[in-house]
Amino acid sequence: MKLDRGETTTQVLLAVPVVFSLLLLAVQSAVYFHTANAASVAAAQGAAAAAAADGGMIPALDAAARMIAELSAESSQVPSVSFTDSDVAVAVHLRVPQVAPFFALTVTRVSREPFERYVAESDR
Repeated sequence: MKLDRGETTTQVLLAVPVVFSLLLLAVQSAVYFHTANAASVAAAQGAAAAAAADGGMIPALDAAARMIAELSAESSQVPSVSFTDSDVAVAVHLRVPQVAPFFALTVTRVSREPFERYVAESDR
């Protein structure tokens, strides 16, 4: 029995950093997935604004920037908009707040939308 003195203290000293590290990793993964979701929403809003019949690059950038601000995210660079013959793509790059090391510093999400076609009433 005398050999067991201090065993509990040693176990606590070894277990507490492991438990705190797991807690920080859980919080960091939640922050990462929240930022990824915010980037997806901002990209989708920007693509929808660009694909509208009266849309374009300026409405796309405005919608994406407005959504980033509403979700309290931090942009790492200006959203990019690219047009093809049939659709538009908006890419949003957000900075991930660091809680624990070894996680990505930025997250990028791209959303594609086909162009809205306006058909006049007389052409239907």
